[in-house]
Amino acid sequence: MTGKNMDPSGAMAVDAFAMARQGSEAHGEIPLTRLVRFMDGLPEQGAGDAGMLRWSVRGEIGRGTGKTGAVISGQPLLNLHVAATPVLVCQRCGEPFVYPVDSTAVLQLVESEDDLDDDLADLQEAQEEGLDFATDVPEKVVGSHRFDLLAQIEDELILSIPYVPRHEVCPGHAEQKAVSDADTPAEESKRPSPFAVLEQLKRKN
Repeated sequence: MTGKNMDPSGAMAVDAFAMARQGSEAHGEIPLTRLVRFMDGLPEQGAGDAGMLRWSVRGEIGRGTGKTGAVISGQPLLNLHVAATPVLVCQRCGEPFVYPVDSTAVLQLVESEDDLDDDLADLQEAQEEGLDFATDVPEKVVGSHRFDLLAQIEDELILSIPYVPRHEVCPGHAEQKAVSDADTPAEESKRPSPFAVLEQLKRKN
């Protein structure tokens, strides 16, 4: 479905309710550089496949199976999957790094924005049933016959990125730690921490 149903504004329009009702599927790929909101403040992305976002969507009607049956039974749903390897900037060392994204979301289509207010009721119901609202209850979105699927794909990608992106271990920090460990005498590395000694004294008293 890459490039299909594109309107002049750049939106990817689909009939969301028909897609859910018919159980239709679609998939495609989009250059990350085309996602303006996502790219705001990010560095240059990889070339070729490295700079692409791959997505798929499948419609269905909730069948009332599993833990969430009481919530989604009979409701129109879109199952969305996005995968990409965007380049982010580490907020600890300031260097760019690749952050793999592989995310799925279940979207419950509602008729109007007034229906979004039901989330509070759903939250209470989920808590009473011992469900995790964030993972067990679908996110509600306003559906339409010209649903902007591209905007929803971009939203899911944005939500998959950490608020403060960082390396697990910054390259410079790892090198500094290795040098520091090498320069530390064996006797000194075995010396107990003064805080540990203080804790032992407290216990004796």
